[in-house]
Amino acid sequence: MLLLTTQTLPEGMIVKEAFSMILANKAIEISNKGLIRGLLERNRNEYNEALDFFIGLAPQEANAIIGMQVSSSTQHFSNGTFLYLTMVGTPVIYGEG
Repeated sequence: MLLLTTQTLPEGMIVKEAFSMILANKAIEISNKGLIRGLLERNRNEYNEALDFFIGLAPQEANAIIGMQVSSSTQHFSNGTFLYLTMVGTPVIYGEG
């Protein structure tokens, strides 16, 4: 899947079909998770999981998401500190033009 922050495709490529905008919000714990959780989740990449979730919202036939924007904020709670990611973009089918 091609992810672009711009509305334009590489030279020679055109948008053949565009779909409705997709939006994903994901919370990622960034505070110390403790020894046991740290060991159990040591190979886990929550950032990639959030990106995979976002890509999974696109229709199966889409081969790119254009105009992708990401915003983030953090919040501290009694149970930890969290990074909140909001991702938005437009899935498209693109090809040679």
